[in-house]
Amino acid sequence: MTRFKPRLRLGLRPRFLLATLVPVLVVLGGMIYAVSSFLEVLEHDMTHGQLARDLDRATALYKRDPDLLEALRPGLLTFVTPRGVTDGLPENLKPIENSASHEIWLPGADYEYQATRRDIGDHSLYVLLDLTPEERLEKELIGVAWIAGMGALFLAVIVALWLSHVVMRPVRQLATRVSHIRPGEQRPDLRPVTGDRQLNVIVEAFDSVLDRFDAFVAREQAFTEDASHELRTPLATAISSIDLIAHDDDLSAKSRKRLMRARSATTRMHELIESLLLFAREQTDEQYSAMPVSPIVREAIAMQEDMLVGAGKPRPNIVFDARSETEVAAPESMLLSVVNNLLRNAIEHGGAARIDVLLEANQLSIRDHGRGIAPAALSRLFDRRFRGSRSQGQGLGLYLVKRISERFGWQVAVSSTPGEGTCFDLRFG
Repeated sequence: MTRFKPRLRLGLRPRFLLATLVPVLVVLGGMIYAVSSFLEVLEHDMTHGQLARDLDRATALYKRDPDLLEALRPGLLTFVTPRGVTDGLPENLKPIENSASHEIWLPGADYEYQATRRDIGDHSLYVLLDLTPEERLEKELIGVAWIAGMGALFLAVIVALWLSHVVMRPVRQLATRVSHIRPGEQRPDLRPVTGDRQLNVIVEAFDSVLDRFDAFVAREQAFTEDASHELRTPLATAISSIDLIAHDDDLSAKSRKRLMRARSATTRMHELIESLLLFAREQTDEQYSAMPVSPIVREAIAMQEDMLVGAGKPRPNIVFDARSETEVAAPESMLLSVVNNLLRNAIEHGGAARIDVLLEANQLSIRDHGRGIAPAALSRLFDRRFRGSRSQGQGLGLYLVKRISERFGWQVAVSSTPGEGTCFDLRFG
């Protein structure tokens, strides 16, 4: 199976710096190479010219008197041998032919020589020019070239950073202005902040998207307000009607119990709708008093048991162990909704097996001993509308659990072993 490796994506500023510095590096590399090549050619011309002059002078002195070769300037070495006889010569000199010249190393020497040979009568004259001054000059010039190149590179980096700062300034100003936009508030005009015709294309497109978002938010706000008004009234009517019926003396105890159960469910529905509408409006400044968790858990267990018994199904085997009481600051209806959905999921997947509900310090755990959840489904378990292969719901229960938990800073985690069961851990704070 082919695996795709993630590509490294550079930001706009690093790409700008890269686009600026790469040509500079290419130019500097070419310049240093050209300087080195030029110095090589210059050194070759200088040494060959100097060696030719020294060879002519050495030839003139040798023809006058071989002993005069010692009067040659320092830095020159000479060897005279019978023509064709190379015994006694350094090995690197032996291959040199008449009128030819080569760069050679002599044994024990730390520098190069430019060596040449000229046949004079029945003898061969070898002249060796010390290249130390030329090599030193070449190194100095190359060092100057490197220093100039590094200085130019440093200057290019400074200029590139400055240019990237100038180029990115309108983008940063636009990002700052956009970050202060709040839904429902008047939006500032974004175009003057850039002053750039190219960026104005992005700003106009962004304004168009924000206009659609504002229209969407306005529709949602109108819907939540209308839904809040339309749902409150029938639920309040239902509650008051149930209260009136409950005062009827002709009701049997069994009917009164069922009626009170209906009133409790209707009241919880009213509270849940209020909480969900509040949640949909994304209000984050509410202050809630702390409430104990264990009574909510017991109420959720009773509701699930009554629901199953009322539907003619066997009562679930739910074992609640409250080892430590925990308090949370949230609406009761929200916590009840979370616990109800987790219990409903455990009952659905646990079958007739026992369901363990454990309340510890700041954590509620609900574990079933059913068939478990496939590993591939665990990562999508809290996605909206996600349903397992054997799920009977609409795929909204666990999604709602995740949303409510995120809203109040709770953490919900799930672990499952196929064939052994599933455990949901709800950590408060």
